[in-house]
Amino acid sequence: MLLRALHDLAHARGWLDDTAFDRKPVRWIIPIDSSGTLIGVGLIETTGDADGPKNRGKLFDVPRTSRAKDAGGIAEFLADGMTSVFGLDAEPDKVLSPKQRSERDRNNKIKTEDFFKQIEHAHEAAHLPELKFLLEFHRLFMPSKILRWGTSSESKQGEKNKWWVKTANGADVPLGNGDMFTFQVAGQILLLEDRLRDYWRSNFAREMTEKSGEAVSGICLLTGDQTPIASTHLPKIKGVPDTQSFGASLVSFDKASFVSYGFDQSHNAPVGIDASRAYAVALNRLITDQNSKLLVGRTMVCFWAKQQVESGSFFARMLNKPDSRSVRDFLKAPWQGVNRGLVGPDRFYSVTLSGNSGRVVVRHWLDTTVERAREQLRQWFLDLEIVSFNPEPEETDTPPHSIFKLACATVREAKDIRADVPAQLYRAAIEGTPVSVMLLKPVLHRFQADLMKYGTGVLNNISRFALIRLILNRNPKEVVMPSKIDESITDEAYLCGRLLAVLQNLQDMAHNYNLKTGIVERYYGAASSSPASVFPVLLRLARHHMKKCESIGKIAMAKGIEKRIGQILVHFRPAGSGLPPEFPRVFDLQAQGRFALGFYQQKAYRPERQSDEMAGEELPEPVSEGGES
Repeated sequence: MLLRALHDLAHARGWLDDTAFDRKPVRWIIPIDSSGTLIGVGLIETTGDADGPKNRGKLFDVPRTSRAKDAGGIAEFLADGMTSVFGLDAEPDKVLSPKQRSERDRNNKIKTEDFFKQIEHAHEAAHLPELKFLLEFHRLFMPSKILRWGTSSESKQGEKNKWWVKTANGADVPLGNGDMFTFQVAGQILLLEDRLRDYWRSNFAREMTEKSGEAVSGICLLTGDQTPIASTHLPKIKGVPDTQSFGASLVSFDKASFVSYGFDQSHNAPVGIDASRAYAVALNRLITDQNSKLLVGRTMVCFWAKQQVESGSFFARMLNKPDSRSVRDFLKAPWQGVNRGLVGPDRFYSVTLSGNSGRVVVRHWLDTTVERAREQLRQWFLDLEIVSFNPEPEETDTPPHSIFKLACATVREAKDIRADVPAQLYRAAIEGTPVSVMLLKPVLHRFQADLMKYGTGVLNNISRFALIRLILNRNPKEVVMPSKIDESITDEAYLCGRLLAVLQNLQDMAHNYNLKTGIVERYYGAASSSPASVFPVLLRLARHHMKKCESIGKIAMAKGIEKRIGQILVHFRPAGSGLPPEFPRVFDLQAQGRFALGFYQQKAYRPERQSDEMAGEELPEPVSEGGES
C-alpha cells in the first residue's frame, strides 16, 4: 500500500516529467572565466529558499546519476560535494588504520576523476566550450586558495577543526555537512544552461534504457504489468535521519538472510524500474518539502492528501508550529474556509521513517480520510489544552503544543529523543490513539530534576503538563483531568499535588518570597510517590509558617490559605477521632501524573479577588524562584 500510494502520488503531481533531475540545495557557486581561472577571491554563497532547508543554499534542479552510489567512487554531474569537485577528504583527521586511510584516499580520488570525466564526456558529445573551461579549472586550480582545514580566526579552547570556505567578499565561512558546489562561467550558472540540461536528459534516458535492456522481465507488484524489474531501487531515499549521506533504500535484499527461493537482490519483491523510480522520487520530494514533513529528533514523518495539496500544508503547520491563535481559531471553527464536501472522500496518507545506516525503516503507515484526520487533530489540541502558569506566555519559534516541544519534555536535550516518542505523538494526533503510560516516567523524572535545580520557574514550560494531561486522559483510570484547577475533584493524588502547592505558597509568604530552597525543592519527590511519609511533617511545619505570617501582619492572607488547606484536608479521613488525616502510602505512575497536574494547576490558579473571608485583600500571585527549565 505504501509503495503504491507513493507511486500514484508521483504520477498525479507530475513529478516524473523530468526524472533526470533532482531538486537539491546548492550553497556554493564557483565563478570562473574562459581560461578556467577563478574570478575574484572566493566563492559565491547562495541564499536558501523559504521552502528549502536552512543554511544549505538555493534549490536547483540538479542532474542525478542513474548509477548506484553504494560502493563509492561515483559522482554526480555538474554539482556535487567538496570531495568530487576538489578531491578533498571531508574528515582529514579522522582516525583510521593505514589500510582504511589508503582505501578512503583511493575512493576519493576515483570520485573526483569520475566527476570531471563526466564533464569531459559531455564536452565531447555536446561540444560546449563552457565545459572545456571547467576542465582547465580542474587542471590549474589549487583548492587551498579557497578552502582550509582548521579552526576559526578567533580560535577558542577545545574548538574542533573543520573546513572553511573563502567567500567572494573575503570572509571565512564554515562548510556545512553535505554542502554542494557548482560552476558559473561568464556569469551563467551552468545548471541553468538549456543545452547542458538537454544533454543530460538524453544521457540519462540512454542509461535507463540500457538498464531496462539488461533487466529481467517480470510482473511488477505495484502495477501488475509485465515489465523490466529493477535489481536495485533507484534513486536512493535521502534526508532520513541516521542514513548515509548518499541515501538509503526503502526496499533492499543485500544479505543472504533476506533472500528467498534463490532470487537475487530486489527480485525477491519484484518492482518495475519505472515504478521503483516513481515511488522513490515521490518520497524524496515529500522529504524536501516543508509542507509535507515533520522532523523530530531522529524520526521523519511524511504526509500528504491524495487530491488536495493544501491539506498537507495545513497538517504540517498545525503539527510543526501550532501558534496559540491558530489553534484557538481551529478549535472554534475546524472547517472554516474548507469545502467539507470536497475534503470528505479525500484520502490522507502518512509514513513514519527512521534510519538504520543503508536502510530506511518504516515505523508506521497510515491510510485514512482527510476528514477523520482533521477531526482527530482537533481532539488532539483539546486534550493538550492546559492553563498557563505565565498569564501572558510569549510566542516562540517552537510553540509548546508542537510535537517537537512535547517530545522534548521527555528528555534533557533534544538530541536524546527516542525515535518511538514522536512516532507515538504523531499517531495520537492523527489517529487518536493513546500515548503509552510509560512515557509519564521520563516526563515526571525531568520535571522533578528541573524543579530541584531551578525551582518553580520550570512551571513556565507548559509542554510537559499538556503532555501529562494527554497521557492520563487517553489512558483513563480513575478521573478525567481538567485543563485548569477543578476544586470538585476528590482524587487523592490530585489533592495532594494541590496541597503541596498551597503549603509552598504559605511558606513563601512567611519568608517574604526570599526563600531560594523550600519544601518543594526538598520534598516534591517523596511527596509525589510516598505522601504518607511527608505530608504530616509539612503540616506541622505549616503551623510554624502560619504563626510567622501572623507575626508580620499577614493575618487575613494566612487565614485564607489556612481555609484552603482545610478544604483539601477534609477529603482525607483520619483513622479515628482526634487523629490527623491519613494520606495514601504510595502513588503509582498515573497517580504521580495526577499529583503533578494538581500541583501545577494550583500554582497557576489566579483568582481575581479573594473570597469574603480574606477581608478584601488579594491573594499573592505565584512567584518563580529560579531560572528557566
